[in-house]
Amino acid sequence: MSEVQELTPYEAVQVLLDGALEYTSAAIVAQQGNDPAGRGEAVDTTLTIIGLLQDSLDRESGGELAQNLDALYDYMTRRLAHVAIDKTTGTLDEVQSLVVQIRDAWAQIDPAKEPTIL
Repeated sequence: MSEVQELTPYEAVQVLLDGALEYTSAAIVAQQGNDPAGRGEAVDTTLTIIGLLQDSLDRESGGELAQNLDALYDYMTRRLAHVAIDKTTGTLDEVQSLVVQIRDAWAQIDPAKEPTIL
């Protein structure tokens, strides 16, 4: 836990996005292996991470970008709520794809300039 406290906000978001990818991957593997308990744990952790990312948004200074990310995080949360009734990996694949897009965009930001969305 102390390692996370030493990260810059930019680095913390990177770690959270990587964690979301790790846990969506675990949920996909569990879904493919017919392991609802494992899928549930991985989805719960993904939901927690998305909640942390959403809570970290600075909606006042972040402008339209923060609003768009807020809506996207909300959408992903709603999609993950449906995973239990989806017998395929389609919903998880969709959420994972969205996280990849956010992570790839985040990696393009100059870490020396703190993003105003945080």
